[in-house]
Order: sequence, then C-alpha cells, then structure tokens
Amino acid sequence: MGLGARALGMGNTGVASSADGFASYYNPAALPYISKRHLSVTYYFLSLDREFHYAGFALPLKPTAGLSVAWIHAGVSNIQGRTFTGKLDEIYETGEDVIYLSFANSFHRKFSIGLSFKILNHTLPDIKGKGLGFDVGILYKPIDLITIGLQFKDISSSYTWNTQDLFEEKGGNYTERFPQIIKAGIAVKQSKNLLIAGDVEMSDKEDYRVHFGAEYIYKELAYLRVGMNSASPTLGAGLAYGLLGNLDTHLDYCAVFGLVGEGLTHAFSWEFKF
Repeated sequence: MGLGARALGMGNTGVASSADGFASYYNPAALPYISKRHLSVTYYFLSLDREFHYAGFALPLKPTAGLSVAWIHAGVSNIQGRTFTGKLDEIYETGEDVIYLSFANSFHRKFSIGLSFKILNHTLPDIKGKGLGFDVGILYKPIDLITIGLQFKDISSSYTWNTQDLFEEKGGNYTERFPQIIKAGIAVKQSKNLLIAGDVEMSDKEDYRVHFGAEYIYKELAYLRVGMNSASPTLGAGLAYGLLGNLDTHLDYCAVFGLVGEGLTHAFSWEFKF
C-alpha cells in the first residue's frame, strides 16, 4: 500500500528518496543522511472499513549512523459474521502490527547500508500469528544529484500460527512465509525545484511492479507531487513551516485512485523535525 504521503504522492517511490522519518520502511540505509530527529505519523482514510496507521521516530547518530523505531498497524473492522443459515452472528475485526527497529551506517559519504528488524503480529478471529523478519537496504550516491537504492524486503519473514485452540487435537503449528521482495530505485534531482524518482520491485512469486513519480518544490515551502503506484495514479501536495524555535514541520497529503470497487484513498502525514 505504501507509507507516508510524500512517497505515496510520488507513486509510492522511496527506495532512493526516503531520507526522512519513513526510511525504516522504504530503505533503512537512508537513515544516516537525515540531519535532524524526525517524529512522523501517518493516517489513512480508506474504504471498506480498512485501517492503516503509522508512527515512527528517527534520529541521526553522529558522525555516520542513523537509528529508527516505528510502528505500523493495518486492519479491517466491522466484519459481519453470520451463521450457517445466514443470520447475523457477531461483528469481527482483524489486524496486523509491525514494530520496526532500524539501524544504518554510512561507510563513505556516498555509500551506506541499513538493517530493519521487524516484530510481526497478526490477529484473526480466534487465532493469532506471530513472527520476525528483516529488511536490508543499500544506498549509493555516485554524484550529488543522483541517488541509487536497493532493498531486500521480508528476509526470513513469516507468521507462525498455533491452531490447537481452534482445531483441538487436529491443530498444531503452521508457518506462513512471506514472499521475498527485491526493490531497486533511483532518484534524480533535475534542479533545486524538481525531483524525479522511480522504483522497480519483484518477488519470488513472480510479481512485478513499477512505481514512478515527480516532486516540484517551491522555495522549500510548498510541494506538488504526481506519480503512478503500479496501476494507480497518485496526486499529492505538501507544506513546510516552522513552529517553535528549532522545530520544523512538514504536512503532506496524497490521493490514490484505487482499483475499481476500492474507491479513493486519502493519506495525511505530519513530520516534526527538531
């Protein structure tokens, strides 16, 4: 689905353009390049009773490293359960939560490597799954105007389900492994006012996706964005302003035109830099 209204507004690109509070998700190798501490939140307005939220904190560790802690929640509420005869039984909900612990180090001013350790939890009616996983990111800046990124996502990630409470003696432990995903991206700063980015991702399930987009910057105060998130067009805008003393904020919005029957998705992100 993507994370953060800025990256999502640019077509969900972020492997090479995420040196911000959302780096732990898109590419942890970008963490050494943030200059301030970032407190970031995202809220999605979704159709079909779906939920998606994010909160994270990232900070630079001088002289060459960066650290981040983040939480993601996704779920569906108001699911109507029915009996075998079709009568309304009760209302269910499901949810997935991920805790990110990310660290990265820049071994050269042009090259960095990052790691995200993930604690996974999935709750379904009458059953829960838990697991662990890893993401590894690489970032390379051959020149100041070009950034190249690579991410290996969901390494050894899986859910382990215990079905004994559900199926009694026929139950047991079942492991559900995540698809292994490789994402490659490039970001090119055409001028001080224009950034163009693109990502390509593929999984071991032969699923291929392309993301691309652009950001226009007006005097480091206002931002306009457009992109393609696979088959879904995206539009976005942002505003940067100061609050108190050394506290700067970014307020970003994005609209994603989803598939038929999915409706329009609205995402708002708010970043505090201090």
